[in-house]
Amino acid sequence: MNGRKVTGKFLFLLLSLLLLAGCKKTVEETDKAVAEAEKAKTESARVKAVLRQTQIERDKLEKNIAEISAELENARAQFAEVMQAKEELQNQLNGLIIQRDAALARAREAQAMVEELTNQLGEKTKEIEELEAWSKEMLATLQQLQGQNERAGEQVTEKPREEPNE
Repeated sequence: MNGRKVTGKFLFLLLSLLLLAGCKKTVEETDKAVAEAEKAKTESARVKAVLRQTQIERDKLEKNIAEISAELENARAQFAEVMQAKEELQNQLNGLIIQRDAALARAREAQAMVEELTNQLGEKTKEIEELEAWSKEMLATLQQLQGQNERAGEQVTEKPREEPNE
């Protein structure tokens, strides 16, 4: 539409020039003016074609921009989802790290308790061994005393005791 206005204005200007030139001008000048008008008309048609092509390219670019903008919005939405998932995973990881650290602390405590109980078991085993040795000694002493007691009892039965007369 802008091209038609330009062409119309151009033709109006050209006709105005011809009218102003009037009859005094020669045929050569008129032919020259007509040639310039034709040249201007051709240039106007070329400009119109370039303008149409530019408008087509602009429309394509606007369409591309709209598509890219939509893709960008989609990418932003996906990025937001990924960041949300990352945050959730980080929170889970932090929880797992806390649980791991607590489990390691309990394991260290359990290991210390095992070591303490092992030491106590060693001490009790030593005490039991000492008591068993003492018990064997006592048993041997008891057997020795029983043996002495039996021998003493045999001697008493062999020699009856005389009881004092009253």
